[in-house]
Amino acid sequence: RLPLVWIVPLVAALIGGWVAVHAILDRGPTISISFADAEGIEAGKTKIRYKSVDAGLVREVTLAPDHHTVNLTVDMEKFAKPLLVRGTRFWIVRPRLGAGGVSGLGTLFSGAYIGMDLGDSTDVAREFVGLESPPVVTDTMKGKHYTLHAHDVGSLGVGAPAYFRRIQVGEISALSLDPDGHGVTLNLFVDSPYDRFVTDDTRFWHASGVDVALDASGLRVETESLSAILAGGIAFEAPAGSTATSPTPPGSEFHLASDRAAAMKSVDRVVETYVLTFDESLRGLSPGAAVNFHGVDIGEVTAINVDYDATAKKFLFPVSINVYPERIRSRYLEGAVRPERKAHALVASMIEQGIRAQLRTGSLLTGQLYIAIDFFPNVTKVVPQPELTPMPIPTIPGDLEELQNTVVHIAHKLDQLPLDRIGNDLDTALVTLSGALKSFDHLVGDVDSKVAPEARAAFAQATVTLAQTQQAIAPDATLQNDLHNTLSSVGRAADSVRVLADYLEKHPESLVRGKTKDK
Repeated sequence: RLPLVWIVPLVAALIGGWVAVHAILDRGPTISISFADAEGIEAGKTKIRYKSVDAGLVREVTLAPDHHTVNLTVDMEKFAKPLLVRGTRFWIVRPRLGAGGVSGLGTLFSGAYIGMDLGDSTDVAREFVGLESPPVVTDTMKGKHYTLHAHDVGSLGVGAPAYFRRIQVGEISALSLDPDGHGVTLNLFVDSPYDRFVTDDTRFWHASGVDVALDASGLRVETESLSAILAGGIAFEAPAGSTATSPTPPGSEFHLASDRAAAMKSVDRVVETYVLTFDESLRGLSPGAAVNFHGVDIGEVTAINVDYDATAKKFLFPVSINVYPERIRSRYLEGAVRPERKAHALVASMIEQGIRAQLRTGSLLTGQLYIAIDFFPNVTKVVPQPELTPMPIPTIPGDLEELQNTVVHIAHKLDQLPLDRIGNDLDTALVTLSGALKSFDHLVGDVDSKVAPEARAAFAQATVTLAQTQQAIAPDATLQNDLHNTLSSVGRAADSVRVLADYLEKHPESLVRGKTKDK
């Protein structure tokens, strides 16, 4: 029999064992997290939080054997055990200023902590690599991921907003350089329920700048928002007339255009390549310049090269262009007669009819050039070469080149004029004219000194004569009364003669017998 005194230590041992077993059963798993920097992390103080709930505590902070990273030993809570799967993400929450705004301001007072986001795998994991920046999309957010391919990212960054009809509906969650280095790949997350507006016809473009256009309707400025100008952003929309209504599945790939105009262009499936050879300056022409036919852009410039013609001993400038025949065919009415599908044969017949390529000025302000293709019936005939690849199209000098040639021709003509002889003749003529002007001045002086006094005397005499005449013909003048009396006497004599004539007409015999007496 044991003494009763042993009962006390035995009970204490049982209680201690129960406490130890309970502590072991309630203890969560221990994990390891590696970070590039442990700024703000303190052992025994920094906590792990999942949805603002404490899920663990950093127990130890050590330097990795390679001295490149920092390893954190973390004791997790028991309820967090199902969260520790492959794909679970950890990051240090600090005050940050990014494209999406300011975050982590609360840590200014409480200190840094480690955020946690649940992975989508079922495989258990105990070692993790921490993120250097917080993830844009967490497991609590509903929506879809899409992949965008672009030539470059411009001013875009992780967290840059995405807009649909100027409403923010998502953000860029990740971006990376393509393996071949020829482009970039962006991961776009669109929030639910806006993800239903992403269809097979949806077009994406950079919305991080200001589009300014000056046309017949005036000055037009387009932008998404001030935040898009400052932090960058993208926008998406389906083109007018789109019939696609079904949402695309997650992970679908799209092309990210440079602007809205480029995004809304029709996709050119048929491409024909031609070469144009110019012998004039191509300053102002660049790859991407339009190829225009009667106001319709039917292609673009793809390359500009330099070639030397050893026979003519001069430099030539071949310009490669892509022509998209569907841009012309799409404008034909239903039932209309369309040109034959063999592009080279069609172009060969057009060359025989006088079609040529010409450089023209697209803007007087910027000096940009474009290529115009048009018919010129009076040009020199050229034999088409449809068997060559790429097929050449003849060219003629541009408007600016013709203007320069005209100016040079005029200058050459002016240079051939005998300007020296003309100048000498002009000097002689000016001397003669100067002498003639002096003689004329002398003549005017003589007239003023000799003729003018006599002319003034004659004018005075004429004035006196005119006054006397006016006095003689005045109504109350004697001459006027005498003339009136004379005219009256002449009138009475005329009446007597008229009476005598009437009497003789009636009695002609009175000329012989005399006037008979009244009975």
